[in-house]
Amino acid sequence: MKTAIIFIVLNFPILVWGQIINHFNHFDSRWNVANTYPAANQQNPNFVATTTTVFGFQGDTLINSEQWLKLYSTNDSLFQNNLSFRGLTKTENDFILYLDTLYQIDTLYNFTLHLGDSVLFNLYGMYPEWIPVIEIDSIQLNGEYYKRFKFAEPNITAFDWLYEEWIEGIGSIHGPLFPIFPVKFSEEIPDSMLVTCTYSDNQQVWHHPSYSSCYVNDVLYIEKQEVLDFRIYPNPFSGRINFQNSRKEDFDLTVFNCLGQVVRQIQITKNSETIDLSELNEGIYMLRFFDHNSIKTVKAIKKP
Repeated sequence: MKTAIIFIVLNFPILVWGQIINHFNHFDSRWNVANTYPAANQQNPNFVATTTTVFGFQGDTLINSEQWLKLYSTNDSLFQNNLSFRGLTKTENDFILYLDTLYQIDTLYNFTLHLGDSVLFNLYGMYPEWIPVIEIDSIQLNGEYYKRFKFAEPNITAFDWLYEEWIEGIGSIHGPLFPIFPVKFSEEIPDSMLVTCTYSDNQQVWHHPSYSSCYVNDVLYIEKQEVLDFRIYPNPFSGRINFQNSRKEDFDLTVFNCLGQVVRQIQITKNSETIDLSELNEGIYMLRFFDHNSIKTVKAIKKP
Protein backbone atom coordinates (compact mmCIF):
# COMPACT_ATOMS: atom_id res chain seq x y z
CA MET A 1 0.00 0.00 0.00
CA LYS A 2 1.41 3.38 -0.97
CA THR A 3 0.11 6.90 -0.41
CA ALA A 4 -0.31 9.74 -2.89
CA ILE A 5 -0.39 13.12 -1.15
CA ILE A 6 -2.57 15.82 -2.67
CA PHE A 7 -1.90 19.28 -1.20
CA ILE A 8 -5.15 21.09 -0.60
CA VAL A 9 -6.57 23.62 1.84
CA LEU A 10 -8.57 21.78 4.47
CA ASN A 11 -11.84 22.94 5.86
CA PHE A 12 -11.40 20.61 8.83
CA PRO A 13 -12.30 21.77 12.36
CA ILE A 14 -9.29 22.37 14.58
CA LEU A 15 -9.35 20.14 17.63
CA VAL A 16 -7.04 20.00 20.58
CA TRP A 17 -5.46 16.56 20.15
CA GLY A 18 -4.31 14.90 23.33
CA GLN A 19 -1.88 12.06 23.79
CA ILE A 20 -3.45 9.23 21.84
CA ILE A 21 -2.23 5.66 22.25
CA ASN A 22 -0.43 4.39 19.16
CA HIS A 23 -0.96 0.63 19.31
CA PHE A 24 2.01 0.04 17.01
CA ASN A 25 4.35 1.44 19.69
CA HIS A 26 3.41 -0.95 22.52
CA PHE A 27 4.40 -4.59 22.98
CA ASP A 28 1.14 -5.37 24.81
CA SER A 29 -1.14 -4.20 21.95
CA ARG A 30 -3.87 -6.58 20.85
CA TRP A 31 -6.52 -6.39 18.15
CA ASN A 32 -9.51 -8.78 18.29
CA VAL A 33 -10.97 -9.22 14.79
CA ALA A 34 -14.33 -10.98 14.35
CA ASN A 35 -15.06 -12.69 11.02
CA THR A 36 -18.71 -13.46 10.25
CA TYR A 37 -19.71 -15.82 7.42
CA PRO A 38 -22.50 -18.25 6.38
CA ALA A 39 -22.14 -21.70 7.98
CA ALA A 40 -25.46 -23.35 7.28
CA ASN A 41 -26.29 -27.05 7.32
CA GLN A 42 -29.41 -29.06 6.64
CA GLN A 43 -30.59 -28.87 10.25
CA ASN A 44 -29.75 -25.17 10.58
CA PRO A 45 -30.11 -23.61 7.11
CA ASN A 46 -29.82 -20.01 8.31
CA PHE A 47 -26.91 -20.38 10.71
CA VAL A 48 -24.21 -17.70 10.58
CA ALA A 49 -20.87 -18.32 12.27
CA THR A 50 -18.49 -15.80 13.84
CA THR A 51 -14.90 -16.54 14.82
CA THR A 52 -12.29 -14.22 16.28
CA THR A 53 -8.62 -13.81 15.39
CA VAL A 54 -6.33 -12.03 17.85
CA PHE A 55 -3.42 -9.98 16.48
CA GLY A 56 -0.58 -8.81 18.68
CA PHE A 57 3.14 -8.41 19.19
CA GLN A 58 5.55 -11.00 20.53
CA GLY A 59 9.12 -9.78 20.70
CA ASP A 60 11.14 -7.59 18.36
CA THR A 61 14.19 -7.62 16.11
CA LEU A 62 16.81 -5.14 14.91
CA ILE A 63 17.23 -4.44 11.19
CA ASN A 64 19.93 -1.88 10.32
CA SER A 65 19.95 -0.89 14.00
CA GLU A 66 16.21 -0.09 13.87
CA GLN A 67 13.64 -1.82 16.06
CA TRP A 68 10.82 -3.76 14.39
CA LEU A 69 8.02 -5.43 16.37
CA LYS A 70 7.04 -9.00 15.50
CA LEU A 71 3.32 -9.29 14.67
CA TYR A 72 1.48 -12.58 15.20
CA SER A 73 -2.10 -13.83 14.96
CA THR A 74 -3.98 -16.68 16.60
CA ASN A 75 -7.48 -17.93 17.38
CA ASP A 76 -6.44 -18.34 21.02
CA SER A 77 -8.25 -15.69 23.06
CA LEU A 78 -5.31 -15.58 25.52
CA PHE A 79 -2.77 -15.00 22.72
CA GLN A 80 -0.56 -17.83 23.95
CA ASN A 81 -0.93 -20.85 21.66
CA ASN A 82 -0.83 -21.50 17.90
CA LEU A 83 0.75 -18.15 17.09
CA SER A 84 1.26 -17.49 13.38
CA PHE A 85 3.96 -15.00 12.33
CA ARG A 86 2.48 -12.21 10.17
CA GLY A 87 5.44 -9.88 9.63
CA LEU A 88 7.16 -6.90 11.25
CA THR A 89 6.01 -3.35 11.92
CA LYS A 90 7.87 -0.15 12.74
CA THR A 91 6.62 3.34 13.60
CA GLU A 92 8.19 6.42 12.01
CA ASN A 93 6.41 9.52 13.28
CA ASP A 94 2.80 9.03 12.06
CA PHE A 95 3.72 6.36 9.50
CA ILE A 96 3.46 2.62 10.22
CA LEU A 97 5.81 0.53 8.08
CA TYR A 98 5.28 -3.17 7.40
CA LEU A 99 7.81 -5.83 6.47
CA ASP A 100 6.01 -8.95 5.27
CA THR A 101 7.11 -12.57 5.68
CA LEU A 102 8.99 -12.33 2.35
CA TYR A 103 10.80 -9.22 3.65
CA GLN A 104 9.06 -6.83 1.27
CA ILE A 105 8.58 -3.41 2.88
CA ASP A 106 5.51 -1.23 2.43
CA THR A 107 3.60 1.56 4.18
CA LEU A 108 0.85 0.06 6.30
CA TYR A 109 -0.66 3.33 7.58
CA ASN A 110 -0.17 7.06 7.11
CA PHE A 111 -2.03 8.89 9.85
CA THR A 112 -1.13 12.31 8.37
CA LEU A 113 -3.57 11.92 5.46
CA HIS A 114 -5.65 14.91 4.45
CA LEU A 115 -9.05 15.08 2.83
CA GLY A 116 -8.60 14.09 -0.82
CA ASP A 117 -5.36 12.18 -0.33
CA SER A 118 -5.41 8.71 -1.87
CA VAL A 119 -4.19 5.31 -0.72
CA LEU A 120 -3.43 2.37 -3.00
CA PHE A 121 -5.53 -0.66 -2.06
CA ASN A 122 -4.68 -3.80 -4.04
CA LEU A 123 -7.97 -5.68 -3.73
CA TYR A 124 -7.44 -9.44 -3.52
CA GLY A 125 -3.89 -8.84 -4.69
CA MET A 126 -5.04 -8.27 -8.28
CA TYR A 127 -7.21 -5.10 -8.48
CA PRO A 128 -5.01 -2.12 -7.47
CA GLU A 129 -6.86 1.16 -7.12
CA TRP A 130 -6.06 4.55 -5.59
CA ILE A 131 -8.95 5.29 -3.22
CA PRO A 132 -9.36 8.79 -1.73
CA VAL A 133 -10.17 9.89 1.80
CA ILE A 134 -13.65 11.41 1.64
CA GLU A 135 -14.13 12.40 5.29
CA ILE A 136 -12.01 13.09 8.37
CA ASP A 137 -13.63 13.49 11.75
CA SER A 138 -12.80 12.44 15.30
CA ILE A 139 -14.00 10.04 17.97
CA GLN A 140 -13.35 10.22 21.69
CA LEU A 141 -11.78 7.17 23.35
CA ASN A 142 -10.89 7.19 27.05
CA GLY A 143 -11.07 10.98 27.08
CA GLU A 144 -8.77 11.53 24.10
CA TYR A 145 -9.68 12.51 20.54
CA TYR A 146 -8.57 10.17 17.76
CA LYS A 147 -8.78 11.16 14.11
CA ARG A 148 -10.94 8.91 11.94
CA PHE A 149 -10.40 8.56 8.18
CA LYS A 150 -13.22 7.38 5.91
CA PHE A 151 -12.50 6.16 2.39
CA ALA A 152 -14.51 6.14 -0.82
CA GLU A 153 -15.70 2.89 -2.34
CA PRO A 154 -13.66 1.27 -5.14
CA ASN A 155 -14.80 1.66 -8.73
CA ILE A 156 -15.11 -2.13 -8.97
CA THR A 157 -18.55 -2.66 -7.41
CA ALA A 158 -20.53 -5.88 -7.64
CA PHE A 159 -22.91 -6.08 -4.69
CA ASP A 160 -19.97 -5.84 -2.32
CA TRP A 161 -18.20 -2.98 -0.58
CA LEU A 162 -14.95 -2.03 1.11
CA TYR A 163 -16.42 0.00 4.03
CA GLU A 164 -12.90 1.12 4.95
CA GLU A 165 -12.22 3.40 7.91
CA TRP A 166 -9.03 4.05 9.88
CA ILE A 167 -8.72 5.22 13.45
CA GLU A 168 -5.54 7.09 14.29
CA GLY A 169 -3.08 4.91 16.19
CA ILE A 170 -5.36 1.86 15.92
CA GLY A 171 -5.65 1.21 12.18
CA SER A 172 -8.39 -0.21 10.00
CA ILE A 173 -11.75 -1.18 11.47
CA HIS A 174 -11.24 -4.51 9.64
CA GLY A 175 -7.97 -5.40 11.37
CA PRO A 176 -4.38 -4.15 11.60
CA LEU A 177 -3.18 -5.74 8.31
CA PHE A 178 -6.28 -5.00 6.23
CA PRO A 179 -4.66 -2.22 4.10
CA ILE A 180 -2.10 -4.76 2.87
CA PHE A 181 -4.65 -7.56 2.31
CA PRO A 182 -7.90 -5.73 1.48
CA VAL A 183 -11.10 -7.51 0.45
CA LYS A 184 -14.68 -6.41 -0.11
CA PHE A 185 -17.74 -7.54 1.82
CA SER A 186 -20.93 -8.88 0.30
CA GLU A 187 -24.39 -7.43 0.85
CA GLU A 188 -26.01 -10.64 -0.40
CA ILE A 189 -24.74 -12.93 2.37
CA PRO A 190 -23.62 -12.40 5.99
CA ASP A 191 -20.05 -11.28 5.42
CA SER A 192 -18.00 -9.02 7.68
CA MET A 193 -14.63 -8.63 9.36
CA LEU A 194 -14.52 -6.08 12.16
CA VAL A 195 -12.28 -5.16 15.07
CA THR A 196 -14.32 -5.85 18.21
CA CYS A 197 -11.80 -4.55 20.76
CA THR A 198 -8.26 -3.29 21.03
CA TYR A 199 -5.93 -3.23 24.01
CA SER A 200 -2.75 -1.23 24.42
CA ASP A 201 -0.65 0.38 27.15
CA ASN A 202 -2.38 -1.79 29.81
CA GLN A 203 -5.91 -0.67 28.94
CA GLN A 204 -8.78 -1.31 26.58
CA VAL A 205 -8.89 1.46 24.00
CA TRP A 206 -11.56 0.51 21.44
CA HIS A 207 -14.76 -1.51 21.77
CA HIS A 208 -17.01 -1.83 18.73
CA PRO A 209 -20.59 -0.90 19.71
CA SER A 210 -22.04 -3.83 17.71
CA TYR A 211 -20.35 -6.46 19.88
CA SER A 212 -21.17 -7.19 23.52
CA SER A 213 -18.09 -9.40 23.83
CA CYS A 214 -14.55 -8.79 22.61
CA TYR A 215 -13.97 -12.45 21.74
CA VAL A 216 -16.77 -14.13 19.77
CA ASN A 217 -16.66 -17.80 18.84
CA ASP A 218 -20.08 -18.83 17.59
CA VAL A 219 -19.61 -21.96 15.49
CA LEU A 220 -22.35 -24.56 15.13
CA TYR A 221 -21.23 -28.17 15.66
CA ILE A 222 -23.61 -30.83 14.43
CA GLU A 223 -23.82 -34.38 15.68
CA LYS A 224 -20.54 -36.32 15.57
CA GLN A 225 -18.72 -33.13 14.57
CA GLU A 226 -19.79 -33.66 10.95
CA VAL A 227 -18.58 -30.34 9.59
CA LEU A 228 -17.34 -29.61 6.12
CA ASP A 229 -13.54 -29.73 6.24
CA PHE A 230 -11.75 -28.90 3.02
CA ARG A 231 -9.40 -26.44 1.39
CA ILE A 232 -9.10 -24.94 -2.07
CA TYR A 233 -5.95 -23.59 -3.71
CA PRO A 234 -4.62 -21.53 -5.32
CA ASN A 235 -6.86 -18.59 -4.52
CA PRO A 236 -6.75 -16.38 -6.58
CA PHE A 237 -6.67 -18.93 -9.42
CA SER A 238 -6.14 -18.53 -13.16
CA GLY A 239 -7.52 -21.71 -14.71
CA ARG A 240 -7.61 -24.77 -12.51
CA ILE A 241 -8.41 -24.86 -8.82
CA ASN A 242 -7.52 -27.73 -6.49
CA PHE A 243 -9.87 -29.20 -3.92
CA GLN A 244 -8.84 -31.32 -0.93
CA ASN A 245 -11.38 -32.99 1.36
CA SER A 246 -10.50 -34.71 4.64
CA ARG A 247 -13.72 -36.72 4.57
CA LYS A 248 -14.86 -39.44 2.17
CA GLU A 249 -18.38 -38.19 1.39
CA ASP A 250 -19.31 -36.87 -2.04
CA PHE A 251 -19.90 -33.12 -2.38
CA ASP A 252 -21.89 -30.96 -4.74
CA LEU A 253 -20.11 -27.79 -5.82
CA THR A 254 -22.07 -24.83 -7.16
CA VAL A 255 -20.20 -21.82 -8.55
CA PHE A 256 -21.97 -18.43 -8.50
CA ASN A 257 -20.79 -15.28 -10.26
CA CYS A 258 -20.89 -11.81 -8.67
CA LEU A 259 -24.53 -11.40 -9.76
CA GLY A 260 -25.58 -14.55 -7.90
CA GLN A 261 -26.06 -16.55 -11.11
CA VAL A 262 -25.08 -20.23 -11.23
CA VAL A 263 -22.25 -20.70 -13.73
CA ARG A 264 -21.10 -24.25 -12.90
CA GLN A 265 -22.39 -27.27 -11.00
CA ILE A 266 -19.98 -30.10 -10.27
CA GLN A 267 -20.11 -33.28 -8.20
CA ILE A 268 -16.90 -34.05 -6.33
CA THR A 269 -16.37 -37.72 -5.54
CA LYS A 270 -12.69 -37.81 -4.55
CA ASN A 271 -10.70 -36.64 -1.55
CA SER A 272 -8.45 -34.65 -3.88
CA GLU A 273 -9.60 -33.25 -7.18
CA THR A 274 -8.62 -30.55 -9.68
CA ILE A 275 -11.44 -28.53 -11.21
CA ASP A 276 -11.04 -26.75 -14.53
CA LEU A 277 -12.63 -23.28 -14.36
CA SER A 278 -10.59 -21.77 -17.17
CA GLU A 279 -13.71 -20.85 -19.15
CA LEU A 280 -14.83 -18.37 -16.47
CA ASN A 281 -14.20 -14.68 -16.89
CA GLU A 282 -11.87 -13.00 -14.40
CA GLY A 283 -13.65 -11.70 -11.32
CA ILE A 284 -15.12 -12.74 -7.99
CA TYR A 285 -17.00 -16.04 -7.54
CA MET A 286 -18.71 -17.78 -4.65
CA LEU A 287 -18.08 -21.54 -4.35
CA ARG A 288 -20.78 -23.33 -2.36
CA PHE A 289 -20.04 -26.86 -1.14
CA PHE A 290 -22.94 -29.11 -0.01
CA ASP A 291 -22.69 -32.67 1.30
CA HIS A 292 -26.36 -33.20 2.34
CA ASN A 293 -25.25 -32.45 5.91
CA SER A 294 -23.33 -29.20 5.72
CA ILE A 295 -23.03 -26.16 3.51
CA LYS A 296 -20.02 -23.89 3.26
CA THR A 297 -19.43 -20.95 0.94
CA VAL A 298 -15.99 -19.72 -0.05
CA LYS A 299 -15.08 -16.61 -2.03
CA ALA A 300 -12.62 -17.26 -4.88
CA ILE A 301 -10.95 -14.88 -7.30
CA LYS A 302 -10.38 -15.69 -10.99
CA LYS A 303 -7.38 -13.77 -12.33
CA PRO A 304 -6.25 -13.41 -15.98
